[in-house]
Amino acid sequence: MKRNVPIIALAMFLAAAFALADSREEILALGDELTQRAASLAQGSFDHFMGWRGEISEQEQAALFQSEAFAASCRLFVRLCGEKTGSYASDEVHTNLYNAFAFLARSFSGLEGEMRRAGLQPYALAECREILADMEKAFSKWPARDNLAYLQQKYVQAGDRTVYLIERVQPGVYQRRPFASMESFFRYHYRLKRGPDPWKLLEKVDESLLEKMELAPAIDENFNGCLVMEAGKRPNRPVYLIDGGRKRAVASPAVVERYGGWGKVWELPAELIAAYPPGDPVQ
Repeated sequence: MKRNVPIIALAMFLAAAFALADSREEILALGDELTQRAASLAQGSFDHFMGWRGEISEQEQAALFQSEAFAASCRLFVRLCGEKTGSYASDEVHTNLYNAFAFLARSFSGLEGEMRRAGLQPYALAECREILADMEKAFSKWPARDNLAYLQQKYVQAGDRTVYLIERVQPGVYQRRPFASMESFFRYHYRLKRGPDPWKLLEKVDESLLEKMELAPAIDENFNGCLVMEAGKRPNRPVYLIDGGRKRAVASPAVVERYGGWGKVWELPAELIAAYPPGDPVQ
């Protein structure tokens, strides 16, 4: 049996390598498409502004220059994505390639802002936004700790043990939302129907990566009105109704059915249940 372990490990490594290579090719193809759309958008902007009333305002000129800057950013991104030597040779998403996408996304954000201030929202702009979103989805398939797209909707823990939810704001821009408490952490996880163990989605990241993300308002949820019980396989575990921040022991299975049945009983760590002060039993 032990002789098969290296073979299994090699097979898993090769499968992961092929998946990463496929993702990189997908991103490169999307980058080519984006470059074409960006070039068309830049040319369309030039034709529109230069042919409008025979004059161009300062704001229109800003949008024109930003559209050219975005087109140049697309060409550079494609060049870097196709690079097979040096810093961009690895099929893993290290800081290099994903950061290149982040720069590209910021360039597009600048273009959107200038177009908006100029009173324009061309259809080609929406097309570019959709392609960027597809590129980010492809990046999310690459499991690297410095790849923010991979961390979307996952949990990370800082050095001070604060747990955050990572959320996408716009292409290349993410925020971290702290959980106000362990109760909030587990309640949010259950509300999204992710199973009984939120720690399985926890990713370890460097503090420097967290600092790149804006701190958003905390997630503050609770189990008020919910049935809970201690996690584990111990028989005859008591069921409680959380009511007003207190745990009220449920007197019988009939009461459990009255509150929605056993499918509505959430399993929580023993220490989390122990933190609730006791209340009157539910008869």
